Parts: sequence; C-alpha cells; structure tokens
Amino acid sequence: MMSLPRSALQIPSLSRVFSTSSSMMTVLPRFSAGTNAETATPKLTSLLSSEGGRWTLTKDGAALERHFRFKTFTKTWDFMTSVSLQCKIQNHHPEWSNVYNTTFIRWTTHNPAGLSDKDITMAAKCDALAAELGELAPEPEVDVQSCTIRGLADQAAATAGDCCTPSKK
Repeated sequence: MMSLPRSALQIPSLSRVFSTSSSMMTVLPRFSAGTNAETATPKLTSLLSSEGGRWTLTKDGAALERHFRFKTFTKTWDFMTSVSLQCKIQNHHPEWSNVYNTTFIRWTTHNPAGLSDKDITMAAKCDALAAELGELAPEPEVDVQSCTIRGLADQAAATAGDCCTPSKK
C-alpha cells in the first residue's frame, strides 16, 4: 500500500478523499516537488470520478487520465486543437492518443515527476473545452478500445525521450 508523505497526512481532506478500505485500495496522489498538496487537493478532488468528475489517477498516483468521445472525428480534432492551444499558453503538454472520435489524455509532470498544478489546471480546461464542443456522454465500459488507446499513449511516452528537462546549451 502506498503511504502518504508526512506533509500530506496533516491535510484532513487527503485522508478523507483518498482513504483506503480493507476490500479495495484507493490510489493516492503523488504530487511533484513544489506542488502544494493542501491547495492542489481540493482542485484535484473535484476532477476525480470517485467525486463526480471523470478523471482517474494512474496506479502510481502521478498522473490524471481520461477519455473524451465526440460525435465525429472533426469534433474530436477541434477538441485536440483547442487543447493544444492551451498547452502552448501553459507551456505544458499531455501524453495523448486519438482514434477516430475518441481521445485519451494523460496529464503528468515529468520533471519534477508527479502531479503538478499545471496538470490539474489543464485537466479542468480539457473538461470545459469538451463541454463546449459537445462531448458525448460516457458509454458503459468500452474497455477494449480504452486499453488500446491508452497503450498508444504509453508507447509514445516511452519512446519520446526526455521532453521536460531543459537542454544544456
């Protein structure tokens, strides 16, 4: 079982929202160095599927991920273009993949590793953009497609190299 850092144990909302039970282990967020867990937790909590949102934490707690589905490829591409413009503004990028009308997005910070304020902010921006562009309601368990799209993002992230460490000049 993953243990919380000592500083996180002092935040009552963390133990309430990310508590574990004997029958099921809940993933705890792993914030990047420099991220204030006390201020990030309420924003993160509102995004999580366990609290009414549609994002989930990865198994290691270091990333947020979610699928977005639209009526057509064109709407999906419009969504991805809108997200990419926000990425440019925020100077932050996702791990993502797209197949026809579905986009998988994972927000994580590579350096320093973990969830950052930018990840949480960008996840919320994605939700707002998706709503504006007519995201379709989630379908019950599209696990096979979901795993395939997630696998594409995993493969791309693994071979991308070090994208977040400033190069030495």
